[in-house]
Amino acid sequence: MKTHWQIKDIIDLEYFFRRDKNREKQGERPALRDREIYLQHIRPLLKNAQTEEQNSRKHRNIIRLWLKQRRNMEKAESGQDAVLPGSLYTEIYRLLCICMILTGLLCGAGTASALLHYTGAAPLNVSLYLGCFVFFQIFLLLLLLGFTLFRVFRPSLIHRSLLFVLLSRFFIRLMMKIAGKTRKKMSASHRYELEAAVGLLRGRKKVYGLLFYWPVFIPIQLFALFFNAAVLGTTLLKVLGSDIAFGWQSTIQFSAQTVFDAVRFLSLPWSAFVPSEIAHPSLAQIQGSRMILKEGIWHLATPDLVSWWPFLCFCVFFYALLPRLLLFLTALAVRQSGLGKLDFRFAECEALMQRMCSPLLHTGGRPTSSRRCDTEQQDASAPENPEILPDENHGSHFLMIMIPDDIYDQCGDSELRDNIAFPAERNMTEKLRIGDSAEKDIARAQHILRKQDNPAAGQTEILILQEAWQPPIREILTFIARLRENIGDEISIRIGLIGKPRPGTVFTAVKEEDWNIWEQKLRTLGDPRLRAEKLVSE
Repeated sequence: MKTHWQIKDIIDLEYFFRRDKNREKQGERPALRDREIYLQHIRPLLKNAQTEEQNSRKHRNIIRLWLKQRRNMEKAESGQDAVLPGSLYTEIYRLLCICMILTGLLCGAGTASALLHYTGAAPLNVSLYLGCFVFFQIFLLLLLLGFTLFRVFRPSLIHRSLLFVLLSRFFIRLMMKIAGKTRKKMSASHRYELEAAVGLLRGRKKVYGLLFYWPVFIPIQLFALFFNAAVLGTTLLKVLGSDIAFGWQSTIQFSAQTVFDAVRFLSLPWSAFVPSEIAHPSLAQIQGSRMILKEGIWHLATPDLVSWWPFLCFCVFFYALLPRLLLFLTALAVRQSGLGKLDFRFAECEALMQRMCSPLLHTGGRPTSSRRCDTEQQDASAPENPEILPDENHGSHFLMIMIPDDIYDQCGDSELRDNIAFPAERNMTEKLRIGDSAEKDIARAQHILRKQDNPAAGQTEILILQEAWQPPIREILTFIARLRENIGDEISIRIGLIGKPRPGTVFTAVKEEDWNIWEQKLRTLGDPRLRAEKLVSE
């Protein structure tokens, strides 16, 4: 099944992640709901996926189907007029693009009309026209090119750009302000979640890259595109509807030959398929259209004065309008390509996939995993169709569990399998005792990962067991950051939190205040594929 993601889908996805996080703090268990969504609405639609590319596409499809079902549930819960930030984004973005188009047309037509205002007393100076509508825009394009090349070496520059920051903030405020009437129908908690979800997108640089740069870049190109279209259209209308004379003059004593060489160089893009008498003025016409203040205009010939307008129109088209059109189309293509390359393997998506694909079981009177609080009857509701993908058969999924030395002996295989969520119960392939030294621990982890055929294929995870009642000191955060540097960006890291040990077991519930401290500290690392999870629920 092929799915096409759009930016509005990303915004809604972040919104639902935010809502689930708040609801989980209030005691709700999204694992129950997500498992039911998976079994009833997603699993029957999946097909077998064998290759890595197919697995990645399947991952995207599952997330997309989950999002579709959550939207349907939101409409059922809040009514058909339920407000989602993705819909607000689409509405505001469409309005912004229309405003940019209209503003570009008005500004282009107004500026061109002012510069082409001809009284008949003296010819219009082509230098002023070229300077405003051609040379200045060439300068802007070169500035954009330099900025792009610099961004290749300094990717973070774009997010620090003053223009980008101002426009993005303006867009978000406009989105929230225009949605004001609709937001009155929402509860206070929904409004807070909406604003928080939009704000979270600013912090997703490592996840989405330049994806949220294009909604700012594209309207700017639309403005420039229609500005130049208006300039070109106004110039043609002025030439066709009135008698306009063009000449040239300069305080610097350029010779007619120098001006002719410059004009001929500028006309290279179109001179190959346009006759030379139309492509640019000849040397004689340039000499005949030169304005000298003390001599007046009596000596200027009409054929020489009207020979400039085709050259001016070609300049605007090839040096201003066409580049903006190409930038606009390129931005659309790159934005769509970026959406197509998203693998949705950052922390929240990985947690969602784990909730959906993990069987939820009772464990009697023992403390239950937060991922396993459903009944076996729910999993039994899955259709018994042999054509359906056995999606929970992750035989290639590799999990390495790193356990601190002081609790290692209390973490036997059976205890780990009973308390660690999927995929540990199916393919826990390695346990690693840590605590000797950071360098040795990381070296051993690298050695284990190198034995895997493809550790960066999205099927490899590292679980670091930590006692949540002990605060995350700088040494632990530094170890996690250095581990990430050495294993690369593709491998997921999970911090499995347990509470204070009691006689007989170390797998106890995590206190809410301890959980909040760990979650906030881990967020400061800015790692999109790092997440914390409670191994045991309250």
